[in-house]
Amino acid sequence: MKLKIGSRTSNLAMWQSRRIAELIEKAYDDVRVEIVGMETTGDRRTDEPLPTIGAKGLFTAELEEALLDDRIDLAVHSLKDLPSALPEGLRYAGSPPRGAATDAFISTRWDSFDDLPQGAKVATGSQRRRSQLLHLRPDLQLVDLRGNIETRLRKLDDHGYDGIIMATVALHRLEMTERITTELDFSTFVPAVSQGAMGVETRIGRDDVDELLDPLWHVPTVTATRAERTFMRRLEGGCSVALGGYSRRRDDGSWSFYGWASSTDGSRVLHDHRTGPDPMELADAMADDFIERGARDILHS
Repeated sequence: MKLKIGSRTSNLAMWQSRRIAELIEKAYDDVRVEIVGMETTGDRRTDEPLPTIGAKGLFTAELEEALLDDRIDLAVHSLKDLPSALPEGLRYAGSPPRGAATDAFISTRWDSFDDLPQGAKVATGSQRRRSQLLHLRPDLQLVDLRGNIETRLRKLDDHGYDGIIMATVALHRLEMTERITTELDFSTFVPAVSQGAMGVETRIGRDDVDELLDPLWHVPTVTATRAERTFMRRLEGGCSVALGGYSRRRDDGSWSFYGWASSTDGSRVLHDHRTGPDPMELADAMADDFIERGARDILHS
């Protein structure tokens, strides 16, 4: 049997797709995998800040079209890029074990985020990260940052920024861990929903594909990310708003859920943490609370 995986063409995306291919081929001697690279809208329009583009599925739509047309059998995403509401006929199938969910501060000038001087220039392409930075440090000068991982690191070196913020897991997967200056605390810098997780998307009705993939998934990762994606869907969030949600299993078997919703300038913030036995219940309860406190208005202000 042969399976075709749809993937973005960046080094990180290809690493993730190769990892899924390795898991499949290791589990099944009679299955071979081909990776089909595709360029998405988000890949082409790197000169524009993400919130201004406005389209849904910036990094997923082309892959989803290929899934619906049966040109590929599954699509591999950074799960944080996959909208919580999918096109009709498609489903989030599952994830292997999650990597680090945190954000990383990277600098060639300073030894930690706390060392940044007044008025320091920091670059990020994420609305969530911008709002969290401004909430903590309204004195910072924030600069938009787009491009693949290598491009962002080059811009740090070329443009003289005091620092940039990006996902820790990307640097781990590309064996660039030495570039991390500080791994930021997830309880303060609440990560993007599903950050650190790879997500596989399949077409509803492809039971043959789902039966092959189901044994490969990591139940705690899928459980956590489904709760986070529920939180995002309830708050009607996406990549253009300042929303974070992170669920993690504690050593005693219970779960924690961290939530963040704020205005774009970080002046109006909802930030909370809850623990309990069921992450989905925690996500729903926090969404109820945030909605009652005006989260949807805050996110769009």
